[in-house]
Parts: sequence; C-alpha cells; structure tokens
Amino acid sequence: MSNQYTEENLIRAASFLPSQQEREQQQADISAAADPLSALLYSDDRETVLYGIFGDIPDYDNPEMEMLWDEVLDADPEEVYEYCFRKGVDLFQDDGKPVPGWRDIAVMLKAIEKGILQLA
Repeated sequence: MSNQYTEENLIRAASFLPSQQEREQQQADISAAADPLSALLYSDDRETVLYGIFGDIPDYDNPEMEMLWDEVLDADPEEVYEYCFRKGVDLFQDDGKPVPGWRDIAVMLKAIEKGILQLA
C-alpha cells in the first residue's frame, strides 16, 4: 500500500516515531535496565505516536472506547486511512506502511468527534 494522500496541513503520524539514534538509545536502555522485559514493554512505538499526537492513549476499559475499537477493527483499512486523513492525520510512513497504532489513532479521532474524549 502506498501513500496516495497529499495535503498540506496534516499531522504526519510518522514524524512522532523515534529516529534511528533514539531507537539505538532505547535498545541500550533496555539492555541496561534491571528488568529488560518490562523496559521493552514500555518502549512501544504505538504509544510514542499516540502520546505525540494526542498526549494520551485510548482507554479500552471504557465501554464506549471499546465500541469504537470494534467499529474501527471491523472497517475496511482504506476507509480508516481516509477517515484519519479527513480528520487531519496522515497515517503513512515513508515506506508507504501505516504507523504502529494507526487503528488506535482512528479510535482517538472518533472519540473526540463523538465527545467521549476531550483533549486540552
């Protein structure tokens, strides 16, 4: 899948991914951590992107958010890409693949649209 969208005023989700240098530092930090498995779990690119864009991550303990997740999961990926694009978020990396957590981004956008979530 290639990125077919071109638009000026978009949030580019890929810009929130760590650089190669940051990834190497994360790997070094994980290796040096007292609990490397725990450190690995908390170095998630998905969360990095979500925090970068929204300052938060979806709360799937909330039944309304869970319903949105199901809605996004059942949707055709192309529809999700277009929805996020219309809402101002370009989901694609330079290699044409969507960023980690692209469905979570859609859930957050839907939650904002429905008034379930309000960001400061």
